[in-house]
Parts: sequence; structure tokens; C-alpha cells
Amino acid sequence: MIYSSTVLFFGFGIFVLSSFGGTQALGFLISFTLLIAGLLNMFILPSLLLTLDQWSTTKSFKKPILDPYEDDDIQLEELQLEQKEGEEEVK
Repeated sequence: MIYSSTVLFFGFGIFVLSSFGGTQALGFLISFTLLIAGLLNMFILPSLLLTLDQWSTTKSFKKPILDPYEDDDIQLEELQLEQKEGEEEVK
């Protein structure tokens, strides 16, 4: 992610050297946006994720408020095949 953002930043940064104003503005805006997005991804996103993790659990840490891993799986033994008319039962 860091390498691709860096390559894109410098790739679009080359457009700033253009003599055409539209291309120059496009290069500046996209390069600036990629720079800010990369910095935010490296510094702000981890702290937000840690804050969300602390917020989503209760203070006693017994059971989280949000449980993305609820055990609602269907057991294989509970599944049954429906038969159409005229078909034999397959075992």
C-alpha cells in the first residue's frame, strides 16, 4: 500500500511540470490527495481502529457489544435434501 501510493504520488506529481494549466492542476490535486490519504492511513487509521475496539467492548470485558463472530452456523447434519416428484431417494 505504501509503495503503490508513493509510486502514484510521484507519477501524478510529474503532471505538475506540464505547461498546460489543466494537467498541472490535476497533477497537483491528485498528488496532494494521495499524500494526505497515505499519511492518514499510516497515522490516523490505526488509532481510530484501536479506539473503536475499546469502544465496542464493555468495561468489564465480559462480552463485546458488537460480536461479528456469532455462532449462527448451520450444522451439516441438520441439512436435508428436498425430493422432486418421480425421483428416487439418493443415499
